[in-house]
Amino acid sequence: MMDPIFDPHDVPDIPLEDRGYGYLVGTELFLIRHGQSMTNVFENLMAYDPNLTALGWAQALRVGAYMAQEHPVDVVVSSPLRRAHSTALAVAHAQGLEVITMAGLEEFFAPFYDEMPLHHPTRPWWGRSGWTPTPEGAPGFTAFRDRVLAALAEILERWAGKRICVVSHGGSMGVITAAMVGSQQLSVWQHNTGISHFLWPEWKRWMVMYINRREHLLDLNEADYPHPPETEPVGNGFYRIPEGLIQSWSDLPAHPQLAFLSNRLRRTDRILFIQPPDPLTPLRVSLRSRTAVILSDDLQLLEAGELRRAVLNANHIRYQYLFLPLPYPNAYFDYVVIPEECRQVGEEEIARVAKETAGAIRYRA
Repeated sequence: MMDPIFDPHDVPDIPLEDRGYGYLVGTELFLIRHGQSMTNVFENLMAYDPNLTALGWAQALRVGAYMAQEHPVDVVVSSPLRRAHSTALAVAHAQGLEVITMAGLEEFFAPFYDEMPLHHPTRPWWGRSGWTPTPEGAPGFTAFRDRVLAALAEILERWAGKRICVVSHGGSMGVITAAMVGSQQLSVWQHNTGISHFLWPEWKRWMVMYINRREHLLDLNEADYPHPPETEPVGNGFYRIPEGLIQSWSDLPAHPQLAFLSNRLRRTDRILFIQPPDPLTPLRVSLRSRTAVILSDDLQLLEAGELRRAVLNANHIRYQYLFLPLPYPNAYFDYVVIPEECRQVGEEEIARVAKETAGAIRYRA
């Protein structure tokens, strides 16, 4: 007997087209979890919004190249958090797209397992699944679930009929996956840069193509991306940051030709470092700036800098992979700092993102 609440006329009229599946297809939804993040590795790192490790960046670049070759999309939507947005940049850049950030896709920040009874399906070995979380029984979880599902509803409505890639987090993807398969009681483990694919075919019901696909990582050797040497392995793939790694900003050294920037920058300034000489100089000299972006294709440098940024809780600083063209608006930065011998970024691109020509600072590395 059909559910009396369900009205078949409520099914949205999603545009369909032939994409080579053997049947007409409307909306396609790809879910990608972010690459390995600092808090996935460093057990004593307390950071609100950590970025990727060197391995995480490598994973992001791999999934970006894979998606561009195997599954080109129309739009890339990301959680605003660094680890997801950095991964989304790799996916979007490989396809000539821009990342659209959407609030609501963020990960939860406090565990809510204490709200769940022992028979909740995240603990399936207790053998019961007849409980459904409610705002009264599990207020934290249902608030998180409702936030994520509201973002999902907006995404599916705004880009109906399009190929959509959503880059977010394990918990967010678990909620979305449960919704896509019509379940309120489903727990799904998502690996870093694992891909899940759902589509809306001509017979008008969501179809699961695959969950947590990772062949883009098959030939990725994790040993090629070591963590900073001062960090300490503690087993099971985790590391610790030594106590007193940074006592204060004044402990950080700066390249002698760039130390003067520490006193020049104003609180309102934005500064861009391209291929910096080390991971520490940008941290030291950009203390007073409003926004500092550090671009490099040296993945170990990005991790070493991000480790210290997270320890300092310097939220105005962002270490980022060097994607070209630069994913920033025209005249966005007050200063652009680049080595004289660096020719990866052309003068026109530097002039585009700098407010004034005098804001471009070249130095001998």
